[in-house]
Amino acid sequence: MTLRRAVDRGSNWFGGVRLVAYPCSLLLAATSVLAFAPVAEGDPKAKAPVTWSWNGKDAWLPSGKAPSCGNVRMQPPAQVAALDGWLPPGRLNESARYYKAHGGLRFADPSANGKVAAAVDGYFVRGAAYRENRDGQMNGPGSSVQYLVDIQHPCGFLVRYDHLRTLSPALQRIFDRSIPVGEDSRTTNVKPVKISKGQVLATAVSVPDQPSPRQFDFGVYDLRRQQQSLHSGEWLAEHGSGAELANFTVCWPRLMGSAGVQIEALPNIAPQDGTDIC
Repeated sequence: MTLRRAVDRGSNWFGGVRLVAYPCSLLLAATSVLAFAPVAEGDPKAKAPVTWSWNGKDAWLPSGKAPSCGNVRMQPPAQVAALDGWLPPGRLNESARYYKAHGGLRFADPSANGKVAAAVDGYFVRGAAYRENRDGQMNGPGSSVQYLVDIQHPCGFLVRYDHLRTLSPALQRIFDRSIPVGEDSRTTNVKPVKISKGQVLATAVSVPDQPSPRQFDFGVYDLRRQQQSLHSGEWLAEHGSGAELANFTVCWPRLMGSAGVQIEALPNIAPQDGTDIC
């Protein structure tokens, strides 16, 4: 049914919204709302949000005057009841010589079908698409496309999701248009796209043929200042990490109230690792 036919009938449903015979000017306004409401990209005429960029050395810089983070509250990126394990951020294993600034969550469902949602209001600012197999090899045999999503709150928080497998239709359209599948997980910047807290980002995670394909990476970074886990660039390089994010990571369950307490009570997926953050 076209818009004109719906209006000719005086009152009908179009795209989940009831239309009535109003003057053309109001109809144009209504159809504009209908056209943009389902799309995560928001109003292209809206004022550009404050975004943060790495200076290549030791700091993140805002594009303008950043709002206060005082009223920012986060929620878990997945329902706690659907999880059976977590990885703390700031994981350090000296014997294996690695440092992981991000943490992670694991779904109890062995199919890895579970909703991953935005933990905070913000803007999707960059992402990556790459192929990885069950052994963690880039572009190896049996590789599956994995997606990385960076969402920034203008006040200075960056939330990163990695190892997403099935994106929401809105995010998938952005990747198809602007972020091609690459040879590695290097990110591509995009025009900021408004994301609302609780908005579904993905419905499945990880590489499908892994023995336990139900885990995704999750990290939160306070870009306003370097955190207590300050490591030299040389040390980070020796441990397979980088200063761009590692020195800004925070213990994100403690930004989530009682739900965060429940997350920290979940079994640690890698108990052999220590953490210098949580």
